[in-house]
Amino acid sequence: MKDTIVRIQQIELVNVKNVEKGTITFPNHVRSDNKKNRSEIIGIYGQNGSGKTALVDAMWLLKFIMSGRELPKNTGDFIFSKSEKACIKTVFEISSCTINSILYYEIEIERIEENRARVVRENLSYKELIDGVWTKKAGIIDFDIKYEEIFKPAKNFKLLTANNSEVHINLGVAKKLSEKDFTSFIFSNETETIISNCQAFGKYTKLIKALKHYANINLFIFRNNYSGMINMNFMMPLSFRLKDGKKITQGDLGIGLLKPSVVENEVYNLLTKVIRQMNIVLEKIIPELNIDVANHGNQLTKEGQQGTRIELVSVRDGEVVPLKYESDGIKKIISILSTLITMFNSPTVCMVVDELDAGIFEYLLGEILQIISENGKGQLIFTSHNLRPLEMLDTSSIVFTTTNPVNRYMRFTHVKSNNNLRNLYIRSINLGGQKEEIYKETNSFDISRAFRIAGRLINEY
Repeated sequence: MKDTIVRIQQIELVNVKNVEKGTITFPNHVRSDNKKNRSEIIGIYGQNGSGKTALVDAMWLLKFIMSGRELPKNTGDFIFSKSEKACIKTVFEISSCTINSILYYEIEIERIEENRARVVRENLSYKELIDGVWTKKAGIIDFDIKYEEIFKPAKNFKLLTANNSEVHINLGVAKKLSEKDFTSFIFSNETETIISNCQAFGKYTKLIKALKHYANINLFIFRNNYSGMINMNFMMPLSFRLKDGKKITQGDLGIGLLKPSVVENEVYNLLTKVIRQMNIVLEKIIPELNIDVANHGNQLTKEGQQGTRIELVSVRDGEVVPLKYESDGIKKIISILSTLITMFNSPTVCMVVDELDAGIFEYLLGEILQIISENGKGQLIFTSHNLRPLEMLDTSSIVFTTTNPVNRYMRFTHVKSNNNLRNLYIRSINLGGQKEEIYKETNSFDISRAFRIAGRLINEY
């Protein structure tokens, strides 16, 4: 997997939250040899409640599903209120020295009791580039919980089982476990074990493992609850991805902010590596600022393990203060900076951030996005209310939400090279002119009158 690059080309949502249907396609810059690993950015803008966060939540669910993990217990909350099922369709490009394929993955989830949801259908198909020509799209695994067969197409099922009754039984068990454990069938650990032991299925196994590895190691999702922990000064979540030789480590370090924390020595050593990496960039984007780990000595953890009592601090001009006293914007940058560095340098890393602009100075936000756009390698999806990026990014990098639930995402049409996209966006809100309405009009007089009526109601209590 080390030399395999996985990149998203397209994602389509059907009945996800308030999106009955919406499709977002990545800019997909022309891939000449010297631009093969160029960054791709998607910034999503629009009215509150118009589908921006729905895309982030869909990517979050996709990460759970493709990494073989149990779906969150509240997954049913992400299904459109007037439907019992939701669908997420994704297109991936996978390339290495031996693979050049496009994968199409479609997942359908169904709401059941207590707003839980289960995977009821998965379809994985592909086409590959052979001698400069793309083959026709062909199925790998078509799984439906209602099929009498375990999966289709029949030729691939026979290829995998080779009339071996034990493999057949194991696949049946994998199907039952995926239903019981609320996981994917294709990406479950049981299915992975089965396909890994079948040499004839090897080509398909590589593709499935590449997607699973991507979801586990290279796909990062930052939802609003991530910022919530920071805003409450409860915890500092530090997302990271570090490479040590052939080993890649990815995860989140949650360090308390209200008072010093006791962490295992292994966590302390990892934390110092992450901070050393971040400080290289941090002092350039926020001059004279570094962060550090104050070591308050050895102490046993609650589990009785050898640990270290630590506190996160910021350092400016030699003055050391607890990190909890820094602004929420600075803490937001710090929490995602290690992943941002990784995404900048790696073409196979995708980073999805809800409300990237929260608390961040708009000029700095614009500069960072422009630098990533011009010099980065990975993929970045973000939602924002700050309009500064509209002046810094290419038109192809900006997607606007619409008021039409069956066509939630669109790019502006008829944009000339000398147009200011920010001004065009504001003008389109006020005057229209795009193929879909992007703002449900409000009336300032009605709003003012509503405030007055509500004020009278308060005085009655």
